Amino acid sequence: MTAAPAPQYLRQLSHELRTPLTGIRGYSEVLEHAGPLTERQRHMLTMLNSCVHRLDSLIDDLLLFAAVDAGVYGLVVEDLDLRRLCDRVLKAHAARARPGEPGVRWTAEGGSCVVQGDPRQLEHLVVALLNHAAGCFAGCGELLVALHGDDTQVQLVVTAGTQPCPAGIVGLGVAVVRAIADRHGGIVTAGDTELRVMLPRTATPGDRVTVRPMRRAR
Repeated sequence: MTAAPAPQYLRQLSHELRTPLTGIRGYSEVLEHAGPLTERQRHMLTMLNSCVHRLDSLIDDLLLFAAVDAGVYGLVVEDLDLRRLCDRVLKAHAARARPGEPGVRWTAEGGSCVVQGDPRQLEHLVVALLNHAAGCFAGCGELLVALHGDDTQVQLVVTAGTQPCPAGIVGLGVAVVRAIADRHGGIVTAGDTELRVMLPRTATPGDRVTVRPMRRAR
């Protein structure tokens, strides 16, 4: 019997994993409305829901990493303002932060932060970067997210002060970040207390890279 291609196999796997997740999410919603909850019960239910959300995000990361790694996704790049993209993603991240996660302080230096990038994939990159940093530095009070650029590249840096990640900055999240950055000709570096993504301002056209005509940066 011939094995299914990896992306197809992972799509089937994601369906199997999400089926019980749907049941868990449904029952947790029933419990929320079943009657008065104690403070401890409400906290446990919040933790349960956050774990469901985290597992759902990991399934998305797994599928994306497999597709990018297998070269299934081509890049359709356009002028993209990373400052706007990061601002949007950070607001969404703060709205769904899980209990115990560090807060996020966001700064962007003056000057242009426009790159030629695929909007959907770079949004995935920023989401995966924040989620992974939040997990790695769960005991840190605050993450500093900074964006700055020069003539040739734009850098996105997530720093956790002086507290190193106990297990090291490894895992599926950072693999997703590396895979997408690599497709854009970028570089990812990881230290004890920071994750840094460097993206070139200009994309290099190739077999699986299409550069859209110049237009106002999104």
